Amino acid sequence: MSLTLNKEDEFFDLHFSKQLENVNRNGRLMLAYDGVLNTETISKLESEIEDKILEKGLPKMVVKKVFFICVESLQNMLIHGHKDDLGAQHNFFIINTTDKEVRVITANLITNSAIEKLKKDIAKINSFAEPSELKSYYLEHLENNELSDKGGAGLGFITIAMKSGNKLKTFFEPINEKRSLFLMEVTINAE
Repeated sequence: MSLTLNKEDEFFDLHFSKQLENVNRNGRLMLAYDGVLNTETISKLESEIEDKILEKGLPKMVVKKVFFICVESLQNMLIHGHKDDLGAQHNFFIINTTDKEVRVITANLITNSAIEKLKKDIAKINSFAEPSELKSYYLEHLENNELSDKGGAGLGFITIAMKSGNKLKTFFEPINEKRSLFLMEVTINAE
């Protein structure tokens, strides 16, 4: 059993390191977190995120978007991130900037059986050419959806895409026969 934990720990550590290397090559690291998420940790991260994005002197609208996307992403990872066989929830969270954009990168465990539905949902969200079309989809989704067993209405990714104004980039990499890494990158234009 501990091999699963070690393998998933090592897997996430490797991907976290790769993402940090990529960030350092293509921008400036604003914040990185690799560890356990709970409501207390998220509260501390929210304060740190707010301080870091305000320090950047970004336009107020950009600050609001980045903060919203960060909070929504952290909540999604806490609520919907899966646990390994030993009950550990693996995830990481990175914010980096370039002169033209802010990127929020998140990663967590997902069950392999959930991947196809999530790919389909993200593809649908990314299919809209105009923001008004995505907003209509959001309103339709809000009206027609019931709460899931985890308390959400499936609106998190839609609202993240609406706030960012850009397509969601996602990546899935199998870890074992049960679970995969789910990585998402959200770009917010800084101008």
